[in-house]
Amino acid sequence: MVTVTAETSWSSSLDDAWVALGRRDTYFDFPGIAPRVGSGSMRTLDHALDLPIVDRQDQTATLTVGRAGKNGHRERRFTLRGELVTITGRWRLEPAGVGVRVHLTLDYDIAASLETLAVNTLRSRSPLPIRTDADAILSRAVDEFFETRFTEQAAAYCERLRARVEQPKRGQPA
Repeated sequence: MVTVTAETSWSSSLDDAWVALGRRDTYFDFPGIAPRVGSGSMRTLDHALDLPIVDRQDQTATLTVGRAGKNGHRERRFTLRGELVTITGRWRLEPAGVGVRVHLTLDYDIAASLETLAVNTLRSRSPLPIRTDADAILSRAVDEFFETRFTEQAAAYCERLRARVEQPKRGQPA
């Protein structure tokens, strides 16, 4: 499992951020996610995984969105479940002056088949001899490559949603 975090501030109210994170279409801004055309289900999505080392990988994912919170903290939770990668996310919202502080934590559960594909691809490009310790080095390198990409995607996702939430509401002056 790989865990990454991102934080940002939004110049919106806590309530507006809470509502935005509860809408399913908010999660279509996640990198690589698109609604599945003709699926008949709002839960089924196409997920194009843009990963280092391996070529683009496509999976079908299902989306669930929920909420939690204790001690005055609000949390939105979501899961994008696919056959190659399952992403469990938590949005934590806190009031911050005239806006809201947003903390995103993403847990990536990478399928063994994808991990093996990445290690084997890296092995084929590596001058390291094929030994047990080389496999451990390659596995660690794959984890670091994935973590770096996932961190970049989390930050990009936060920024896309900040722009969406901060857009003036229709009919209101900017």
